[in-house]
Amino acid sequence: MNQIVEFIHRFDRRHLLAGAAAVLLVANLGNWAWGYFDSRQVELDERMAMLAQYREAVQRLPEIEDRVALLARQQQQLEAFLFQGENEEKVASAMQIMLQSEVTNAGLEPEFIQPVRAGEGSGGDRKEHGEIAIKIRMAGSLNDLGKFLHSRYASKQFFRVESLSIKPFKPGELKISLDVRGYYKIGKEADKAI
Repeated sequence: MNQIVEFIHRFDRRHLLAGAAAVLLVANLGNWAWGYFDSRQVELDERMAMLAQYREAVQRLPEIEDRVALLARQQQQLEAFLFQGENEEKVASAMQIMLQSEVTNAGLEPEFIQPVRAGEGSGGDRKEHGEIAIKIRMAGSLNDLGKFLHSRYASKQFFRVESLSIKPFKPGELKISLDVRGYYKIGKEADKAI
């Protein structure tokens, strides 16, 4: 302890304060350099993590492209089962004509085949895909109904049967009520499809 006191007395206070200031300056510079190095290290770690994510995404790219191609093929297959036309009115008419033909070809007597209009407000809404409900009333035998249903489900166009009601009318004859829903796609090249 005496040696420290002698050392302090040997130098002037100004020199000691200058030395202390120099030591504090060096310590602050070291602290700043350490903080700078630490922030650069964090930035480097973040960039490495982003690079690893990018590499993983690039490796998955062929898988994603295959999935997109599969979904595109499935969409084309699905759209092959849809009615196509330039507007909803023409599609509804085509559905009505097709059902009329199938009912008649099956030997049934059509009484009523009519699209049901949903109360849509503005005609400015142009949907690319949609559905149309159709009510069918017909008369005939049970065998004729079987022929109609067989031809309906053998057809390429998709209809979903929502309700079926069968009531006896005369001996060997039935009154049949059928509600179906047909699906469509609006398109420019659809004139050829109808």
